[in-house]
Amino acid sequence: MGTPTDKDARKFARVAKQRLEEARTIHAKVHLSAAAEYLGGYAVECVLKALLLLVTPPQERSDSGQDAIEWLKKEFGHDLGLLRLALDQRGARMPQDVAKQFLFVSTWDPQSRYEPGPGDPERAERFLAAAGAIVAWADGRM
Repeated sequence: MGTPTDKDARKFARVAKQRLEEARTIHAKVHLSAAAEYLGGYAVECVLKALLLLVTPPQERSDSGQDAIEWLKKEFGHDLGLLRLALDQRGARMPQDVAKQFLFVSTWDPQSRYEPGPGDPERAERFLAAAGAIVAWADGRM
């Protein structure tokens, strides 16, 4: 991954890479597809937040003095669609091929962690490939 100069963006970028690798490992070695998808979705959330921090001037992040992490939590939560919209509004638009992958990944919901069962291995494979494409695109923008 690129190394963002903003300390909070750097933290989110590092976590994104780590969670994506964990997701891939869990899927390949432990065969827990649901867990792999959950972590893969979280990786996408983190990388989008890292990029958003880089394209949003600090003075625009908050007028209440809250730090970057509080701003992200308050404004976007875990909503991948809101994160993408905010990036689009700031000129960080996904190219068509990545946007197509995002459509699939945008089905991710952090509430999925409460769903029992191992998940679908084929869906998880596709999901992780899509998540990887999004992380790679965002990395190229950092």
